[in-house]
Amino acid sequence: MPWEIAILVGGGFALADGCEESKLSAWIGSKLTPLGSLPIWSIILISSLIVTTITEVASNPATITIFLPILAPLAEAIHVNPLYILIPSTLCTSFAFLLPVANPPNAIVFSYGHLKVIDMVKAGLGINIIGVAVVMLAIMTWAQPMFNLQTYPAWAPFPSATNISVH
Repeated sequence: MPWEIAILVGGGFALADGCEESKLSAWIGSKLTPLGSLPIWSIILISSLIVTTITEVASNPATITIFLPILAPLAEAIHVNPLYILIPSTLCTSFAFLLPVANPPNAIVFSYGHLKVIDMVKAGLGINIIGVAVVMLAIMTWAQPMFNLQTYPAWAPFPSATNISVH
């Protein structure tokens, strides 16, 4: 296995830890709080697009480590089942198709030298858009009854100070 791949994966874990230690995750969370006033479908779409974009330049574990602790309190604050936002966001971290640094398989394919970055972007952009659309369709249709997303779960802490309505 090439060392570049091991360093790429290890760098993703280091990035995730650095974001937690430097409080970057908390800062990003403070910037996402205005999302609470939007309809739930738009919150899911925006969070999915943000996570899909970030996972192109950071590893999947780093993206999850940064965003899930931000999105879970957001869901609790607007009194929505946290899985309603966390499942699509988690699935969208797997849509790393654009750049060689997005995930190790991309780096391996790119390392052979037969592809340019623009070739990967052209192919990956369409796949990312289709992927987000499929996740949105799934979460708005069959995933709701499957995961009982319309009810607030007993295992999630009930936000006492915040009463934000969901549209």
